[in-house]
Amino acid sequence: PVKGGSLIRVPDEVAATFKEADPNRSIASWAIRFAASLDGVRMVLSGMSNTEQMEDNLSYMDAFEPLSEAEMDMVLRAGEQIRKTIAIPCTACEYCVAGCPMHICIPDYFKLYNERKQTLSAGKSKAYDELSATHGKASACVACGQCEGICPQHLPIIENLRLVAETFEG
Repeated sequence: PVKGGSLIRVPDEVAATFKEADPNRSIASWAIRFAASLDGVRMVLSGMSNTEQMEDNLSYMDAFEPLSEAEMDMVLRAGEQIRKTIAIPCTACEYCVAGCPMHICIPDYFKLYNERKQTLSAGKSKAYDELSATHGKASACVACGQCEGICPQHLPIIENLRLVAETFEG
């Protein structure tokens, strides 16, 4: 429900909207409550990395309250704002990485690309250079398609790797 954590790392204006609506709720709670409020949803599975995240999930799911109509509208508007800031909507699940014959660190490159687009910066990237020293460069993609066949987001990974290569290698 939190899209590999990407719905927790939201633009500042989205975070402010959620905090204004309820300062005691976490950012993650909005995403999980949204999923649990949808018709026909009987269970919401959420990955958690520590006890604090587990306790947060339990705090609002123990006595679950579906989103009100106003909250649903707010979350849908927030989703639109989030989508506008993400050039490549990769969740960093890394399913694409294991089968890559060129050992390209696809999610890491997509993250760098998104950060570059959000900050509107240009020029060399030390982070890209460091990653490409130990992994295949984005331009090393042989377009085998293995990554695209397994991507749960159905991303055009080959095309996006070309964009990454143009941005950081060109």
